[in-house]
Amino acid sequence: MASCSVREELTAKYVESRQCNIPIRRRYPVADSGTIIPFVLATILVLIRVAAKSMRLGGGWGPDDFTIVAAYALAIVVFSLNISMVRYGFGMNVWDIFPLDNITKAYKRFYVFILAYKGLISLAKISVCLFLLRIFQSAIFRYTAYTMIAINSAIAISWVLVDAFHCVPVHLAWTGWQNVEQGKCIDFNAATFANGFVNIAVDTVMVIMPVYEIMKLNLSFRKKIGVAFMFAIGLILTAIGVIRVIVFYYNSSPTNPTWDMQALNHWSVIECQVAIICACLPTTRVFIAHIFPGVLSFTTGHVSSDQSQPCRPRQTRPHTEASRIPKTISYTDDYSDKRSESTDSLQLVDVEMTKQSIN
Repeated sequence: MASCSVREELTAKYVESRQCNIPIRRRYPVADSGTIIPFVLATILVLIRVAAKSMRLGGGWGPDDFTIVAAYALAIVVFSLNISMVRYGFGMNVWDIFPLDNITKAYKRFYVFILAYKGLISLAKISVCLFLLRIFQSAIFRYTAYTMIAINSAIAISWVLVDAFHCVPVHLAWTGWQNVEQGKCIDFNAATFANGFVNIAVDTVMVIMPVYEIMKLNLSFRKKIGVAFMFAIGLILTAIGVIRVIVFYYNSSPTNPTWDMQALNHWSVIECQVAIICACLPTTRVFIAHIFPGVLSFTTGHVSSDQSQPCRPRQTRPHTEASRIPKTISYTDDYSDKRSESTDSLQLVDVEMTKQSIN
């Protein structure tokens, strides 16, 4: 078939496969529980977060909340496009896709899919950084958090631009499989590996940041572990990022791209939903503690069972600016109906600023 076009080769192989009754394989079903379950969980946690903020729990609405809502909107896009790509042939052998125009339709959706994926991951991480800034007051931590926000913003902008213009002319991103029109595309495999390793590195740093701050607080070891565990759950996202890179390494053959690429898409969807879930866990904890007082009480204070009385942190001695070192951390949930309109303090975690003991 040296003189045949790509379309003619694929058509010939399709006809041969049907005549020989070779079954059509699908790597993933259209309704895939592996992506549906994380999406449903992410949706539930986002709704809980919106409800909690509407109830003025966890410090009320802030930039971190608006950012995660924007990220969730992209999560819907990513999830929907993945289903559409499977319908049009992703996860099938490229020679089993018929009509052939479905390949172009699938690649068009993949083009938008990767843009939404890159934007979502960065937005979710920026939301986490903004949330942490509402908790920790250490100067070094805040500088680090702002740096991570800048890095994640730069990552989002740079990778969206790289993916948007990775082919010249741009439409080769979805028509290039036909090998008809001349043009140039960057090495997609190299770009995907680079992005994966960058995400893993950023995820690791963002998990270490709050855990390190918590370990410096004046808490018992058990309480430190309890509080740190909630933030360390972000390691699940890091693990999924590692799995995604490994899966892509073993599924990056150019001979059957529609079959191989769906493995990457599958884990990308899971990564997006888990990013949303991890970002919403702290607020979910506040909501549960509000509905079921005393359930989550691994803190320095306590959660009052009397909803008419707010839980207050213990009194501390006056402090000076030079001694603003966080020594203790306590979860507080205000169950009273009234709340000061002027306060912007975060109700999820109240980091008490105490000075060192003075003899």
